[in-house]
Amino acid sequence: MTPSDLDRELSSGAWRPLYLFHGQEPLLREQMLEKVGNLVMAGMEDFNRQTFLADESSPAEVLDVASTMPFMQKPRVVIVRGVDSYSADELSLFLKYLESPNEDAILVLVADKVDWRLKLFKSIKDKDMAVSFDPPKGRGLVTWVQDAMRRRGPEMTRPAAEALIEQVGTDPAELDREVEKISLYAMGQSKVDVDAVRSAARLGHTANVFKLGDAVGRQNVDEAMAAIDDLLATDHHLPVLIMLIRHFRILLKAKIFMAENKPRNEAPKALGVPPFTVNNYMDQAKELSLEEIKKGLARLQQANLTLVTTQTPERLVMDSLILELSQLKMRRRTGL
Repeated sequence: MTPSDLDRELSSGAWRPLYLFHGQEPLLREQMLEKVGNLVMAGMEDFNRQTFLADESSPAEVLDVASTMPFMQKPRVVIVRGVDSYSADELSLFLKYLESPNEDAILVLVADKVDWRLKLFKSIKDKDMAVSFDPPKGRGLVTWVQDAMRRRGPEMTRPAAEALIEQVGTDPAELDREVEKISLYAMGQSKVDVDAVRSAARLGHTANVFKLGDAVGRQNVDEAMAAIDDLLATDHHLPVLIMLIRHFRILLKAKIFMAENKPRNEAPKALGVPPFTVNNYMDQAKELSLEEIKKGLARLQQANLTLVTTQTPERLVMDSLILELSQLKMRRRTGL
């Protein structure tokens, strides 16, 4: 089964009681795990959604939860990461469960590498419950990019997807970041074409707006100023400003999330980011106070207003903005 097959299956509500997620492409896998988790009724996550690590939990513990009826509304979602670390004897318990699974639950087994000679994995594959998350290639990569844009709202033409791959490369994580940037640039539009790609993602690897956001978040003035210098070489400030606003909004969510002491596995949904980026945002949010993050957002809005309503040179506004954003912590120490 492909991720697209699974996506259609989940969207139709005709999910299966067990899936095996396997493969070496973590981005789409994490996105699909999030989609499975979101099938749980809002407000019931603490009761009906559990995640286990194989090296910390036995199959018996996992299956005890998976066999329990969901609270109030189905499904119960149980995710087990690292099942490939279980022994053959331990995996046999899952094979027994597969014979008569809880139809009101979704048990997701996650593995990087699978030994298809083992009875459990062979049986799951025969039942078409195995979902392969391998890095997309060729035409599959073009479709993957189009699907990534569709999840964010607008449709992306095939030539636009091909142009993005040609410009950015074939790394799915890098492509996903560029798709996010383009979707914000094309906000309100129903279709993304080649011109939109060239306008919003023309910078490729050499001058990535996400690197600028990280440099600002880490309060690294030198890296931030070097990044904005590269970015503005194209004379196009709007995508930069939009993504910086997004970056600070995520930092604000991260700061509030940490203050509320919520379970860490809820962070991706709360922040609205892929799981593998959570630590990066959390680390940056720790460096800044809540007031400093809010001050950064206010400064971004002020810069946007200045660019829209005055004749102040764009480069002067952006340089001043980045300098201030990357020195929020320093200004705290100096009392400015």
